[in-house]
Amino acid sequence: MLLAVLAAACLSAASPALPAEDDGVRPANRVAVEFGLDSLERKFYRPEWYFAFPLAFDGRSRAFADLSYLQRLNGRLEGAVDFWLDAGLEHRFSDSFAAEAVLVHFCRHLTSVRNTYVLNLNELVGRAWLRSGRAWLGLGLGTYVGGSPGYDSLAVLNLRLGRLGLDELGFEAEIKWVNFEKLLYESTLSLGLAPGTEIFLRAAATYAFDPTAYLGLRFLSAGPNARHVRSFGLSAGAYPFYETHKLLVQGNYRLTFFREAGRRFLLDADFVSPILSGRSFLGEFWPDRMLYTLAAEYERAFGGVFGSWYGRYVVDQPADKDLPFRASLATGLALRNQADFNRLERPVRWEVRGGADFKFDYDLGMRFGVNTVGPKLARAGAEVRFQANSARREADGLAFLEFGNGVVVRPFVGLRKITYLAGGPPPPDPFRRKIYAGLSLYSWFD
Repeated sequence: MLLAVLAAACLSAASPALPAEDDGVRPANRVAVEFGLDSLERKFYRPEWYFAFPLAFDGRSRAFADLSYLQRLNGRLEGAVDFWLDAGLEHRFSDSFAAEAVLVHFCRHLTSVRNTYVLNLNELVGRAWLRSGRAWLGLGLGTYVGGSPGYDSLAVLNLRLGRLGLDELGFEAEIKWVNFEKLLYESTLSLGLAPGTEIFLRAAATYAFDPTAYLGLRFLSAGPNARHVRSFGLSAGAYPFYETHKLLVQGNYRLTFFREAGRRFLLDADFVSPILSGRSFLGEFWPDRMLYTLAAEYERAFGGVFGSWYGRYVVDQPADKDLPFRASLATGLALRNQADFNRLERPVRWEVRGGADFKFDYDLGMRFGVNTVGPKLARAGAEVRFQANSARREADGLAFLEFGNGVVVRPFVGLRKITYLAGGPPPPDPFRRKIYAGLSLYSWFD
């Protein structure tokens, strides 16, 4: 799947841009972040990373990839995590008719709870879309490929309404007729508070789960007018010589608040999930754990550099194991020479931080990068990163190429060493296990 996305990204480098976001079935590129409470008295968190690449041979076609998950949590941070990974092709025949083929991988895991059965499904669906104004109607048929037994065929109905009497009111729904016997659904009513900010009410009945209502807040990267989501990224790196993990998946996004001349308040959210090796590389993609980092910063510019006071919360949640989560909280000062380290704005980029961890003594971090800059077909660079407290270490060094502008594509190769808070000390880690290679995708909204 990563190779398909990379191929699509390379083809898109010379292709015309697709029309505005509302002209397609799916958004051009976006991150959506949801959190709130559900009717079963749990907290929930649902981020989504979506990338689309125009295909060079046809300005009306594009490839797309979508990663999202829904995590439900009780007070001990235990609960179900539903993962969706979509990849497909979309073609617009006209402004009112489009078709797509999509493969959807779904699996459900439990954090900090022993789980002996993982629901694992692969939907292969062909779908036609009809458009009238700002409304889309989708009709699809499909089948299940591999995965858990008992699932054979499905029909899908989708409805999206851009406005319901009020410009800020929207509605979307999906109904699945599984095996032509059982109906599953998800419907969402949303109210826009500001560009890129909504409150929503959702009713859902998903695979092998009780019907549930969700009430929450959603942030969207709705292009240049979005007030809060400023950037997002997604990365997957493969370990060719590591017996325990075959992939390391990472995602991040940045929210910015209270922006004024020379100062701002930042909220950076990152997740890391190592994927267990399983029986084969193309077999199950089951996470070993969910590792979150939430960092809040008050930042000011000082003569070409940026200084900030930060707070960082790190939580490590093992998946499908009877192991409790473990967390740390730290605060300190940070200094960087550009507003976003991940962006290749300067030939030399750096960022350092240091402070106190309230549980694990100290908090240290450093990032340093060198690279080419400018609007070239391809840019090249290298980075080293390090962060640590008295309980865990994380370090990596990588070399990369960068392509694209709207969506930045970075194939990379490097070395990575990471230890975790929960689950005891790691086993011996020979040098060759640290080698990994993969693909990173980034997008910024200025």
